[in-house]
Amino acid sequence: MPEIVQPKIDRAYDCIDEERALLEAERDAFQTLRRRVSTIQVDQSGPTAVETGNTVAVTTPSFRPQSGGLRKIRDAYRETVMAVPHYDSEYGESLRENLEVECGASLARHLLDGDVLTPAMYNAFVDACTQAQDTRERTLTRIEHEQQSLERFETALTDIESTVIDVSEQVESASRSPDRIDETLETAQTRCMDHASERQEQLHERAEKDIPGVERLSLVEYLYADLETTTPVLSDIAACLETIRHQRRRCLR
Repeated sequence: MPEIVQPKIDRAYDCIDEERALLEAERDAFQTLRRRVSTIQVDQSGPTAVETGNTVAVTTPSFRPQSGGLRKIRDAYRETVMAVPHYDSEYGESLRENLEVECGASLARHLLDGDVLTPAMYNAFVDACTQAQDTRERTLTRIEHEQQSLERFETALTDIESTVIDVSEQVESASRSPDRIDETLETAQTRCMDHASERQEQLHERAEKDIPGVERLSLVEYLYADLETTTPVLSDIAACLETIRHQRRRCLR
């Protein structure tokens, strides 16, 4: 029997492996960053509210030299988050641009242009780093679930195609009646269509859950944007169905 492969699903595995490596590197970078900044001493001064999206930081105008704590935060950020191997190729952002994405524009501005690192500003920064780390972790969990789905559909399709190959040999040898062969193929076709319906329902459910930090993209759009299709499972199911229909036409000639 020839080797049975699901070409679109195989390429989807590659996309998952690549994205997993990037997310793990970023998650670990934020974890390291949090450890790095845990020993930074904050400055004590009067508070002024600073909005940071869902967080409120505090700073106070000052005319004294810029805080050493702010400099240490910036250095630590460059040496962790911006030092992951894929940073330039995937983002290529300046420190200011990336801080705005991860921490919000207001907090980024105070971290870069402010003079004082107040306790509230420090806590807001740590909270933003924790959120960034948690977002990567949640996305990794969703990717693991997607890989498990791919594996299940791949196994099911391979089993169906194995049956179709066996039946096609029976068509050649005329070892079974055409009607019996067609019944087997019809069952295989029904199984394929059931898997297609299941996957479509799965995709519909996931489409309602955007990937955090990626504007309005579903999981498959996020993972498979560089493939010729963002629905690799459905593409391989469609190819299997076409093979089955071809064999049924041969059988009933």
